[in-house]
Amino acid sequence: MKRTFVALLILVLAAFSAQAAAGFSYTADVQKFVLDNGLTVLLKENPAFDIISLGLFSSVGSVYDPEGLEGLTYLTQRNLISGTANRSAQEIVIELESLGAQLQTAAAYDYSAVLLQSTPGSFQASFSVLMDILTSSTFPETEFERERSLSQAALASLADDPTNALVLGYLELFYGDHPYKYTPYGSPAGLMSISRQDAANWQKFMYQPQQIVVSVVGNFDSEELLPLLQASFAGWENGYEADPSPRAQAEYVYPAEDRELVINLPTEAAFLIIGYPAPATFDVDSAAMAVINGILGEGMSSRLFTEIRDKRGLAYTAVSQYDERLGPSNLLVFLATHPQNVEQAKEQVLAELQRFAAEGLTEAEIAQIAVRKRGTHLIQNETNMNQATMLALAEVTGRGYEWVDDYMNFFADVTTEDIKAAAQKYFQHYTGVLIMP
Repeated sequence: MKRTFVALLILVLAAFSAQAAAGFSYTADVQKFVLDNGLTVLLKENPAFDIISLGLFSSVGSVYDPEGLEGLTYLTQRNLISGTANRSAQEIVIELESLGAQLQTAAAYDYSAVLLQSTPGSFQASFSVLMDILTSSTFPETEFERERSLSQAALASLADDPTNALVLGYLELFYGDHPYKYTPYGSPAGLMSISRQDAANWQKFMYQPQQIVVSVVGNFDSEELLPLLQASFAGWENGYEADPSPRAQAEYVYPAEDRELVINLPTEAAFLIIGYPAPATFDVDSAAMAVINGILGEGMSSRLFTEIRDKRGLAYTAVSQYDERLGPSNLLVFLATHPQNVEQAKEQVLAELQRFAAEGLTEAEIAQIAVRKRGTHLIQNETNMNQATMLALAEVTGRGYEWVDDYMNFFADVTTEDIKAAAQKYFQHYTGVLIMP
């Protein structure tokens, strides 16, 4: 009863948010500027919160890591704040703290980012530190080796948890030779092989201006901020001829057969992933697949949760995830169950997936997911930093920043036939990885 009430409350809030969004736009006040060197600037004034949030995004993610140097993008990002020609790592931290500013770096499969957040009064000083990091990082040997050790430990620790070990095994089996098989942490051999000079050179590749989007949202005056950004980035140049070279992007072909892997670990429970190919970000089937995933395994009202866990008691946990990427993507189902229930639970998962191919979904079910997605989109992007991030991401990944508003209607045209067609196209041959005691 409690679960039903929570589900109803979520739907009511989402529906209210969707109605409120009818006359709402994230992007109506966004100003876009492209500098002569190709760097893109997005500005959105938002005086409602006395914070300025800046996201600087590069279209270079870990998928470009050179072969044998997996983890280069991640390690480069980690070392940006390890010291510059003007500041030590400790001085960077102390200065930002004294300004009340927050700065962090990130590396993902398809992009990388540096995020800065400060008050209007301390923004120029905080931005000066950011530019020092981006233009004068020296990658000190001691700090570089420290970050390498921390990255190696983080990667090694993933395999200590059965769930993470399951995901790592699944990615490797699913993607084969494609670089998506690695996490952004890279590989043990890759992290060991990267030199500080590799990272210093790779920064030049990552931060070529034609690959950069700078998005700023907050309490500022665009007429004052734009000249500062233009002057700061005008000297950045394109062209990268150093080593290492980015990995060539090879075509990915999913095998026309089911594949299974069993890993034996000293656990009491069994853990299972069943995954299928799925449409990439720009594929016309991506909206239908997102709806399928919403019905299949998102939340306590999903089919996996109700059919496999609640009604049949075949799993402790049953969820799905649409792992959407710019390149080859996948939809996976994760189960935690008793070893004796593995085969029954697996059969039920396969049956639930094939229901989409045979039956599609009703208009009401599709509408339910559309409302949920719109509501979540609004609720999750209330802060300046979240808005700066989503605007930059939409722009740097190729959709254009207007996509942030277009998303509100992304699921409106999905039909029952779209659901059937997508399921029939993608749910043919699965990759299964099982951890058993």
